[in-house]
Amino acid sequence: ENLNFRPLVRVFDANIGVGHRHDRPAPFQDADGLIKVMHQHGVDQAVIYHVQGESISAIEGNLALSSWANVEGPFSLQWTAGPDEDSLRQLQAFNQAGQVRSVRLHDTESSGELPFVDWIYGDLLSWLCKEQIPLWISLANTSPVEMMATLRHFPELVTIILGAHYTHAHLVRPLMKHLPLAHLELSRYEVLGGVEALKKEFGVRRLIYGSFYPRYEMGPILYYLHNIRFKEEELSAICGDNLERVLKNGGKGD
Repeated sequence: ENLNFRPLVRVFDANIGVGHRHDRPAPFQDADGLIKVMHQHGVDQAVIYHVQGESISAIEGNLALSSWANVEGPFSLQWTAGPDEDSLRQLQAFNQAGQVRSVRLHDTESSGELPFVDWIYGDLLSWLCKEQIPLWISLANTSPVEMMATLRHFPELVTIILGAHYTHAHLVRPLMKHLPLAHLELSRYEVLGGVEALKKEFGVRRLIYGSFYPRYEMGPILYYLHNIRFKEEELSAICGDNLERVLKNGGKGD
């Protein structure tokens, strides 16, 4: 709060969790509280998901998130997908009501013996491809080996890879190389010179600002992006325009 910093461009955060987890209360109580935090950091809009859907229950998390559908605020609701048929039916019902712009995979590593493989998640991934709905998937909570092996069976699926850490530095480039419709959310990509290197190889089109708030703080990566000498149009693409494209018709067009 003591830094004299404001973003130079419109900011659309790709990755904010709302609600309380059983082991982590939210630092804000309602939409007004979240909007206050966003304003403090110069964030104009946000994709939001319910944190209960990550590792507890995708279905229950989505039911909790549905209460935000009536909230006045700059939010795009993101529904969580689990591995079972009931979860897929719930997503299809939300989609029938015109409420689905993006879907998030639940935390597969919390599910013990349930791997992220096509013979479990194939129906979900096929449906997302058919409906041109992009998938958010966490590198922090999904096996990268399973991620690569499974997503290569669905080359038409637009994905956002979340939460890549510096420990994932040797994984990110091959993932983006072999999954040409994959985008990288930058909340924890703290590799020295890493964002610049990815921009040089893949361009800015596949880089997206997200904070992973409240798991991480909202401001650090946004501040970093403003201090690595990107052109204003490049910064605009990363901080909002790329996300807008991804949320429109699966992100394949302009």
